[in-house]
Amino acid sequence: MTDTAATRVADALREVILDGQLAPGSPLSQVRLAEQYGVSRIPVRDALQVLSAEGLVDLVSGATAVVRGMSIDELQELYEMRVAIEPVATRLGVPNMGRAAHLRMRQQFDVMETATEARTWLQANAAFHACVYMQANRPRMVELVERLRKLVDRYLHLHLKVIGHTGHLQEEHARILEAVERGDAAEAEAVTRTHLETSHEFILRYLLENAVSPDGVKVTSPQD
Repeated sequence: MTDTAATRVADALREVILDGQLAPGSPLSQVRLAEQYGVSRIPVRDALQVLSAEGLVDLVSGATAVVRGMSIDELQELYEMRVAIEPVATRLGVPNMGRAAHLRMRQQFDVMETATEARTWLQANAAFHACVYMQANRPRMVELVERLRKLVDRYLHLHLKVIGHTGHLQEEHARILEAVERGDAAEAEAVTRTHLETSHEFILRYLLENAVSPDGVKVTSPQD
């Protein structure tokens, strides 16, 4: 019961944070959230811990959290680590891909092709890439890749919902899928690296153009 309630609260909070309904720095009181969602404080506490692990909130005290802002420094660090690890995991996974894994990957590609909601696209995107790197037989590497991907989700959500210009993402997915289906591990690695670097560039440009400082504080001009 507690796990179900915690998941429900985490899902609801995640949605409003990603959609910008809760601004960075907004306080999240366990007591108030428990009242809002009709649960005890325990599932709320557990939900906030989940969101903290995803980089969406910072736990500031035993009973309070705050919505975390996005920052250029964090974006760059996350993508630097992803570029260093994820293409390698992809290359290692390609030779172990079987027919079922190929089919699952194409199914997720098709979901992204027709998705109208950011959350649906993000879930399919994660599953698409996981089809390959999960075959790498590197459990520690896979664990790190999945952790990094969760932390980047909020930036990808920004790319999808605010920045737009996402056509390149599916074009790159198509190239990755083609390389994987051909069994070309080196090409899959190279295209995955390009895919990550391009996404990083789009989001970084947006943050710079909107005067977000390295530590995530939005810099306002005198006329703002």
